[in-house]
Amino acid sequence: MLSANLTGPFIYAISWLVFGFLHSTLARESIQSKFSAYLGCYYRLSYNVLAVLKISLVFYIGSIWLNDDIFTPFNNSAAFITSKVLRFSGMIVFVLALSMYDIGRFSGITQAITGEKLSSTSNEPLQRRFLNRWVRHPLYTAAFLLLWGGAVSTLGLWTAVWGTLYLIIGTFFEEQKLVRIYGDDYRLYQREVPKYFPPIGGKNS
Repeated sequence: MLSANLTGPFIYAISWLVFGFLHSTLARESIQSKFSAYLGCYYRLSYNVLAVLKISLVFYIGSIWLNDDIFTPFNNSAAFITSKVLRFSGMIVFVLALSMYDIGRFSGITQAITGEKLSSTSNEPLQRRFLNRWVRHPLYTAAFLLLWGGAVSTLGLWTAVWGTLYLIIGTFFEEQKLVRIYGDDYRLYQREVPKYFPPIGGKNS
C-alpha cells in the first residue's frame, strides 16, 4: 500500500505516463498514415485537439490529488521573483518560437479549411534561422522555463518533474525521426547547436 504522501504523486505519474504513451504513439509516422487515411485533412487538427484534451485531463487529475498551495520559501521576495522571471521568460520564448511557424498549418486549421491532407515533414527544409540558430528545440526551452517557473507548489513541482521527463524522452525520439528525414544535415546541426539552452561560453557541449 502506498502512503498518503505518495499516492497523489504516483497517480499523477501514471496519468503523465498514459498521456506520453498515447501522444507519442499517435505521433508515429505509421500511425499518422493510418489515421490520416480516415480523417484526411482533419487529421492534424484532430490530433492537436485531442492532445489539448489529454493534457487538460492530466492537469485536472493533478489538481485533485496534489496540493497547489505555494511553498513557504516562495513567500520570500527573491524566490518569488525568480519564479516569475522564469515564467515570463518562458512565455516570451514560447511566443517567439511559435512566430517561426505557420500557426494555421501548425494547428491543422489551414488543412481543415483548404482540404489539404497531412503534409510530410520531409518536404520542409531544415529550420536553422532565428531561435534555431542557438537551440534546436526552442519550444521545449520555453516549456522547461514555464514548468520550473511554476514549481512553487506540490502540484507545480511534480508537473515540472514529469513534464521535464516527458520532454527529454520525446526529444530523443523526435531527433531520431529528424535524422531519418534530414540525414547528415541534421547530424551536423546536432554537433553545432545544443538541444535546449545555449551553452556558457558559446560552444556546444
